[in-house]
Amino acid sequence: MTAMFEFAGGGLSVIPSDSGTQLSFELFNMGDDAGVAEVGVEVDGNYVNTWTSEELPPGYGTTPTVDAGYVEPGSHEALVYVNPGSGQNDHLRQVFSA
Repeated sequence: MTAMFEFAGGGLSVIPSDSGTQLSFELFNMGDDAGVAEVGVEVDGNYVNTWTSEELPPGYGTTPTVDAGYVEPGSHEALVYVNPGSGQNDHLRQVFSA
């Protein structure tokens, strides 16, 4: 089995600010080999960023903070998804107010 990634059960944290919205999550390599994860970031269905991990050994994780840019005031939905995913827990959604 190659490197496969999934998000931990802690969910997606969204930190809105005037300088840009930050997203934070826990991500683990659940595979048998070391590998690199790519996490896509969307806000309100629009792609805004990709975050790429350092190489993570099997069983190891990381908790990055990723920039989602400026978000207009109001209610929004953030989505993050990881590749290569393990087939479970490979995306997170969070509704937030800016």
